[in-house]
Amino acid sequence: MLPGATIGLLFGVWLFQQQPQLWSVTVWLGWLAACAASGLIATHARFTHAVLHPYAEILRKLCILLLIACLGFAWAQGRAWFRLHTQLPIACEQQVIAVQGVIVSVPERDAHGQHVDVVIERSFRADCPLPGRVRLHLYYQSHRGDISQSTDVLPSLQAGERWQWHVRLKRPHATRNPHGFDYAAWSLANQIGASGTIVTRAPMRRLQALVWQPSALIARWRTVVGERIERVLGATPQSAVVRALVIGDDSQISRADWQLFVDTGINHLVSISGLHITMLASLGYMLTGWIWRLRPAWSLRLPSRLAASAGGALVAILYSALAGFSIPTQRTLFMLLTMVIMLSWKRQLPFPWILSAAIWVVLVLDPWAVMAPGFWLSFGAVAVLAFAMSGRLRPARWWQSALQTQWVVTLAFVPVLMLMFNQLSLISPLANGLAIPLVSVGVVPLAIAGAVLPLDFLLQFAAILWECCAHGLHWLRQLPGAVWYVPTPPLWAWGMAMLGTLAWLMPRGWPLRWAGLLLWLPLGLPTQPLLQPGQMQVTVLDVGQGLSVLVRTARHTLLYDAGPAYNEESDAGQRIVLPYLRHLGVRHLDIAVISHDDNDHVGGMASVLAGVPAGSLLSSLTPDASFFRQMQSAPRAAPLPHYACHAGQQWQWDGVVFLVLSPAREVNAAVKDNNKSCVLQVSSAHGSLLLTGDIEKEAERWLLQSAGSALASSVMTMPHHGSKTSSTAGFVAAVQPQVAIATTGYLNRFGHPKAEVVARYHVRDSQVLRSDRHGAVLIDFLSGSVPTVRSWRQIEPHYWEL
Repeated sequence: MLPGATIGLLFGVWLFQQQPQLWSVTVWLGWLAACAASGLIATHARFTHAVLHPYAEILRKLCILLLIACLGFAWAQGRAWFRLHTQLPIACEQQVIAVQGVIVSVPERDAHGQHVDVVIERSFRADCPLPGRVRLHLYYQSHRGDISQSTDVLPSLQAGERWQWHVRLKRPHATRNPHGFDYAAWSLANQIGASGTIVTRAPMRRLQALVWQPSALIARWRTVVGERIERVLGATPQSAVVRALVIGDDSQISRADWQLFVDTGINHLVSISGLHITMLASLGYMLTGWIWRLRPAWSLRLPSRLAASAGGALVAILYSALAGFSIPTQRTLFMLLTMVIMLSWKRQLPFPWILSAAIWVVLVLDPWAVMAPGFWLSFGAVAVLAFAMSGRLRPARWWQSALQTQWVVTLAFVPVLMLMFNQLSLISPLANGLAIPLVSVGVVPLAIAGAVLPLDFLLQFAAILWECCAHGLHWLRQLPGAVWYVPTPPLWAWGMAMLGTLAWLMPRGWPLRWAGLLLWLPLGLPTQPLLQPGQMQVTVLDVGQGLSVLVRTARHTLLYDAGPAYNEESDAGQRIVLPYLRHLGVRHLDIAVISHDDNDHVGGMASVLAGVPAGSLLSSLTPDASFFRQMQSAPRAAPLPHYACHAGQQWQWDGVVFLVLSPAREVNAAVKDNNKSCVLQVSSAHGSLLLTGDIEKEAERWLLQSAGSALASSVMTMPHHGSKTSSTAGFVAAVQPQVAIATTGYLNRFGHPKAEVVARYHVRDSQVLRSDRHGAVLIDFLSGSVPTVRSWRQIEPHYWEL
């Protein structure tokens, strides 16, 4: 019965995490009444057996399943209510608050500043109760108008220190896009109640160099170990990977290396994963058991099996502590400890019971686990292997077992990886076959031993092993057709593929077992509705303070800007635009447009074009723009024809007309970059779109003179994100948009869009949408003369959003 009850728990917890809001008391009373009725029916079904026969037992089990699902739903909601009520109050956002706290993470340092997690011990504002844990950034150059300070003036933050600062905080907020990462959900699951900056012009006092608290001591230990790794191996790619494997700090791994790991399907190995914890626990189990058997007297007091289990569990706990007890690590540890305890019982339990008990423990302690791909991948891999390997009449040789295990896991997870990551790595079995033994059995044990013991040669040997592995991965990735990117399949096709996988995993001799793979065929069907000539679909992506717009016609695709670069290793192109293109199945851009040379428009384009090639580039960039240097240094960069953007350029795709309205063919060098923005109007039979970049009043006046009434458009992006230097009354009157979209960052320091600017659109009866409040905006020009406009936060709302 336990496996069935686990299905009920899983469903109840998962169902809650899909809710758009927390349930009210009234709804809860009705829900509890249904639960009570289910419980009564389940309890008394045996007395109605004669009346309901033969369905009494089925009804009783369904009622129990419903009751457990209700309890799981209620437990998840209770935990969510408590955690949400400990977040930063809305009224306290962006307020300067004096706080006292302890640094409980390994500090991350980059060119912009230092980044730490802090446990708040005290807020000096009684009206602003703060969450227990926040993420703080100490910038070398202020982003908030404070006095800039150099790295010589700012203190170096260390793990385990107690500090008193003045901070500006804001609640967790995510950019919201189809098939995009939800930072707010991640923050909720990881107990990050707010994030913000340390005010550099206010006093900063270090109160204590090392706080004797478990979390602070563990963080200091991890920092010391990380510094030792860097001291022995230097600032090298091998050192970055070893740090990730030993202390769970992957912040120093370069973007190019991460792409290599993703392309070869071994990114799950380059972190403190469940596989590494399990492997080290197994080593601890075998070593403890061997030592115990050498001392027969010890076995008389404590059986060697129990001692070995305790040794394996201790190794797992220590390794998890070295990882900082991160939430993913905790899930793996809970799962492993539960299974070790149950396997140590004298009474042998069926494996489904053991796996079910581990799921119960994980979900009770962490109801947000169901939102993490790692949860499903970890438990799914164990379940698939147990199902596929059970029922053998004779044991296979070790190499046959290893080969079968790799192929079973690889093929069984093809539909899952397509749904979650839009990727199918054909070289993944070979890459994992190379990397799993080298990393889990070689690199990780050697790196940990060398990091915690004064034996430098062990760290150096681990680095050499990893370098050999990396060379093999590079060679595999160069094979033709190594990686395929696929569109996200519809849920019904994914469900059929999972049923086909289940049929394929049936024991040998099962009739038509291989025919189950035929159910994978719907995964290859088109996932997006086919557009007809004259139709177009537009997505204004939520990239924070920036702009990125995708325009698709029946057979062509155009990308206008790609959002900002956040730092040297991360940008909106890599994190938002490229995943969305792969979600849609876009493999080629006909034209990429860069409106002008400003980070929040061009910063992510190099990453996009490195992943999805374009036929040509249209921009107002000068030849010395940094974008072209980025493209030259990008791996696998292809030649890209570049055309200067100027008024009068026009082309037609599938009955949709594209017209460049600005800038003029000859532009004075003294003109601001914003006013050089490439203004593009896209007109279809069902409405038009005006993309304005960052033009300001001067460019708007020129457009009114040169285009006049031709500016009229159904939908427009607000010039310069709704700044007070643009969207003049005359320009808004000329465009007369039905919908005006301001692409802005949450609580951005510029205050965009300005209230007086928004008022000008309201006067013209325009619907105003903001990316920070509405997320991505999806616009369909499919029929009639009025486009259909939807916002992603409206399509997919969540209870943790503002």
